[in-house]
Amino acid sequence: MKDTRPPEAAPTAPVHAPDHGPAHPLGTALTLTTCSQITATSSVLALTTIPTFVAAAIGVAPHLIGYQVSLIYASGVVFSMIASGLVHRWGAGRVGQLALVGAGLGFLGMATGTLAGIALASMLIGIGYALNNPSSSHILSRLAPPARRNLIFSIKQAGVPLGGMVAALALPPLSQAIGWQAALLVFATLPLGLALVYQRFQRQWNADREAGAPVAANLWRGQRVVWRDPSLRTLCILGFLYSGVQLSLSTFLVAMLIEQFAWTPIAAASVAALLQAFGAGGRIFWGLVADWLRSGFLVLGLIGLIAGLALTGFGLFATAPGLALVITVIAGLSGSGWNGVLLAETARASPGSGTLTGEVLAYTFVGVMVGPSAFASVFLLTGDFALTFLLFSSLAFIGSVLGWRQHRALKLAVPEPA
Repeated sequence: MKDTRPPEAAPTAPVHAPDHGPAHPLGTALTLTTCSQITATSSVLALTTIPTFVAAAIGVAPHLIGYQVSLIYASGVVFSMIASGLVHRWGAGRVGQLALVGAGLGFLGMATGTLAGIALASMLIGIGYALNNPSSSHILSRLAPPARRNLIFSIKQAGVPLGGMVAALALPPLSQAIGWQAALLVFATLPLGLALVYQRFQRQWNADREAGAPVAANLWRGQRVVWRDPSLRTLCILGFLYSGVQLSLSTFLVAMLIEQFAWTPIAAASVAALLQAFGAGGRIFWGLVADWLRSGFLVLGLIGLIAGLALTGFGLFATAPGLALVITVIAGLSGSGWNGVLLAETARASPGSGTLTGEVLAYTFVGVMVGPSAFASVFLLTGDFALTFLLFSSLAFIGSVLGWRQHRALKLAVPEPA
């Protein structure tokens, strides 16, 4: 199949012919990988939705639960860097199944109610989360038509805020009704059950695996490839910048509303839920826009520009809360809407038959770890949440410039057709 994308789709990109045959239809693959993303995200955020239940049971302060999320992403960085090698060796279906098993075992480990069990569970969840996107991207890159690739990947990535919403809406009342440990056991059935469903598709999804392909030996080779390729290198930097902005926004928005602008906890939490909801919608919206414009990097540049402008306006909560709420919605649409487009561009730019999703997302994991801690450090200096968000808008603006530059570079690399 000839790739009809315009000049930005540089000739280095592999052309993955979509396969719509009955053996592995796109709709089934998209549904299962989206459900996998939802369960993976719910495992990452599970304890953050019930910190008081857990803290009281294991005898720690509630805010220390935040270190558990850092442990998840720390273990995820390493396995993200070797995930592509695992996909080549074991197959995308098997690696996706292992990701689900990691999430399920993580829920079981957290349900032990011990610090050692929670620490081990966090590492398993991080491993599973690191394996999830590379396996899903490999599956979808083979099936998605080039003209709809950004939309397909963005729908799958909408599972991230949806997973957060599922955990936030279901775990607290379930914990109150049957106990937090029993609630986690109930949640464990979701990824483990989905892993059983994945078994049906192993033959199709693992068809291109190479049984003897090296894994750890290709760790640095993959990093060399992504840093030598301008598109992949830009995507690494964008993932680092935008994930830092996104996690800082979701981590400190509620604290800003309560501590600086005297909102009630319930009202602030409602705004946070609104942010997540528009984040899910934003991923799909930007995927549609990227396919319409036929330029993922142009859209990534627009996202950075809009998110940066939105972050500069949080001071309006003091004088014009209605306008500030609109700005928050815009921040959710843009600041959380980049992931699907970035993954689609990674699949497009990856050389060969697979994708270098894990190698690129390793820097997104680093951004998740560094962003909130850097925000907290800057806040200690300024003592003002809105001012700190204003300063952090520079990260989004830098990403906007990088996205636009790579869009222009790809457009100029191939002359316009006569």
